[in-house]
Amino acid sequence: MREPEEGLVRCLGAPAAAAFVVTNMIGSGIFTVPAFVRVATGGALASFAVWLAAGLLGLCGALCYAELATRMPCAGGEYRYLARGFGPVWGFLSGWTSFIAGFSAAVAASALGAVAYAAPLLPGWDAAATVGWTSAGAVAASALVMVLTLVHCLGVRSSGRFQGTLAALVLAALYGLVVAGFASGRGDLSGLLAEGRARSSGWVALLQVSYAYAGWNAAAYLAGEVRSPARNLPRALVGGTAFVLVTYLLVNALLFYALPEPDWQPSIAVAQLAAGRLFGRTGRLLVSGAIALAMLGSVSAMTAVGPRVYFAMARDGLAPRVFGSVSSAGRAPVAAIAAQGLLASVLALTGAFEVLLVYIGSSLLLFNALTVGVLVALRRREGAPAAGRFRTPAYPLPAVAFLATAAAAWINGLRSAPLPTVSALATLALGAGVYAAGRRAGWLR
Repeated sequence: MREPEEGLVRCLGAPAAAAFVVTNMIGSGIFTVPAFVRVATGGALASFAVWLAAGLLGLCGALCYAELATRMPCAGGEYRYLARGFGPVWGFLSGWTSFIAGFSAAVAASALGAVAYAAPLLPGWDAAATVGWTSAGAVAASALVMVLTLVHCLGVRSSGRFQGTLAALVLAALYGLVVAGFASGRGDLSGLLAEGRARSSGWVALLQVSYAYAGWNAAAYLAGEVRSPARNLPRALVGGTAFVLVTYLLVNALLFYALPEPDWQPSIAVAQLAAGRLFGRTGRLLVSGAIALAMLGSVSAMTAVGPRVYFAMARDGLAPRVFGSVSSAGRAPVAAIAAQGLLASVLALTGAFEVLLVYIGSSLLLFNALTVGVLVALRRREGAPAAGRFRTPAYPLPAVAFLATAAAAWINGLRSAPLPTVSALATLALGAGVYAAGRRAGWLR
């Protein structure tokens, strides 16, 4: 069913929408963040607690977003919800932050991770995966972003099929890795309980893990292209998030099983180190390829999802008009996809992975919390949805839990990692200035 007011086509079912959720989440985060979290918290159990807390936080958010998405089943995600709940300026700031941090910076970080894991498969690049970063690696990450940008410009149906295929390959590789890793017998189960010295705050670790869980709301951005949104969007959002939570805990358990306490250092390629211990060099190469594939899926999902925000903004007069156009053949917002791809490819050239983690996590968590606040505001103004429509279970508990945890994480993040968290606020302030200037000049509504 085509929607003339948007120019988009409802051609994605629940499995395809869930594929975007799963691949958006299962990417560089789960393979690169665990080492930073383990070092920050100082122990395996504390790390598990952070990953579980962040997953439950994401699940609470997904329940709230599912109700918002069925109330407003159109493209744009947070932009649409905030504009309706709090006014157009907040919608604009959400889209602005999504363009810079939520998607472009996240695509860049994921691409850097993908290349780091693919490096051992390429002659002469093995050291780049474990020791540091190279200009060649940054260039390769930038090129990867541009290739996937071209893929998603081809059309919505082909984009959905491509993402579904990636999701199946990623999950097969990931669960194969977990089963084979424990079956190898080369690790130590005591690693699941090992403790060390904490080097940072658990709240900072929560912000880092928020980057790994980023994407639980992916289906909401594609709401204008999902069939039967009242039924399929909650399935994709909640089901995809719950599945990824279990997967993340299993992967962390495998890493703790594989690596003894002295080997835990803040490394971008910690899973590669674990694979070397469990499977030897040949297995390490195969695992590196599997992980690179998972990261490819994440980069691909974000490349497709983010531009739907700028498309919706352009249709409302809050972004360049060209972003609101779709291709005649594939019905894809090509200009919006290309703009995000260009910025992400430039950010990838910086190679600044660890700083990007907290910056992205802080930015995303802030607007996730504001969006959950929209649900609270709409419930007060309009009441619960009509019978037969999706309602957030046990409301308001999921919303309260999400908002309280997000606030605590942000306050502690400002204390423990002020530079990237303040940078997230600076991005917000800059966006407010752009909005005010645009309104005065007349090129924003």
